[in-house]
Amino acid sequence: MPRGEPVTATPPRSGAIDAVRVLGIAAVIAGHTWGIPLARPLFYTWHVPLFFFLAGYFWSEHRSVGADLSKRAWTLAAPYLTWFVLIGLVSVPVQAIGGNFSVSRLFGPFINGEDSAMPYTTFWFVSALFATIVLRRLLGFLPKAMAWVIAIGGGVAGVLLGPALAKSPLAIGSALGCLIFVLLGQLARNLHPRIARPGTVGLALLVASAVLVATGVSAPLDIKQGNYGTPGVSILVAAAISFGLVLVSEPIFRHLPAAVHRGATILAFAGFAVVLVHPLVFWLMLKFTPWAGHWLIFAVTLTVSWCIGVAALRSPAARWLTGVDPTRVRATVHPTRARAA
Repeated sequence: MPRGEPVTATPPRSGAIDAVRVLGIAAVIAGHTWGIPLARPLFYTWHVPLFFFLAGYFWSEHRSVGADLSKRAWTLAAPYLTWFVLIGLVSVPVQAIGGNFSVSRLFGPFINGEDSAMPYTTFWFVSALFATIVLRRLLGFLPKAMAWVIAIGGGVAGVLLGPALAKSPLAIGSALGCLIFVLLGQLARNLHPRIARPGTVGLALLVASAVLVATGVSAPLDIKQGNYGTPGVSILVAAAISFGLVLVSEPIFRHLPAAVHRGATILAFAGFAVVLVHPLVFWLMLKFTPWAGHWLIFAVTLTVSWCIGVAALRSPAARWLTGVDPTRVRATVHPTRARAA
């Protein structure tokens, strides 16, 4: 681009928000690998709702249904199918050698989303997120008040009928229960500019939520199982924690060097692959290193999964493996070179 012309490229991503994404993924891995009672209230209270919340926080009202379907096909469906095959190439022979391979276990999640067993534990989340986003996009044709009525009704359906929704094909029924998190994310984005001291407010949200969780007022959620915790309260607490993390992270990252922002963004770019592949790493460790303690399993699963994710991000098949356009990655790793192009 000639000097003097305005730059019209997409604004840079927020390293602060990407750090929250990374924290959320680490919490998902910890929730799966920490075999201690504390794991459920500490992580299940917020780690999955966070990603539905962020989908709403960055919601664009101007994207058409067709454009959103095309975007989500690349960012969600393509990595889903790619990793389904790749994980199967590893897990099916291991199961066959052990004499416990089952076709119904392999394809069970397509019929019953809640039946997503290791090493496909997290695949229900992808299809549920896809369905939730499509549902929210379709509700864009309705008045905002009606969208809220349907979202609140969906939250009630989650509380009353959660297990049945979770057992739907690909867990797409869980979109009804998860829709409320998307709208709460949109509401938070609208409120954010009016908050004079975001760090303080964010910390207050986190502390208040911690009190509600510690006292048992807010029970943990387990959306995969169709459990939405304490009716109404757990949903609001999950959204409060998600918003609190966003508000607290931004003032912290404001004082950190650009390299830290880029590092958080690169880890977040690789994050979707990590979400899909870490159950395989965890499953293999349980099979071949049964002597390993919970902390070692967590550390190895976290490290190996992210190494695989970053390698996938740098591979020629990055878009199929991570859902990320390689040009976005290059612009993050080499921002100066991208601006000069």
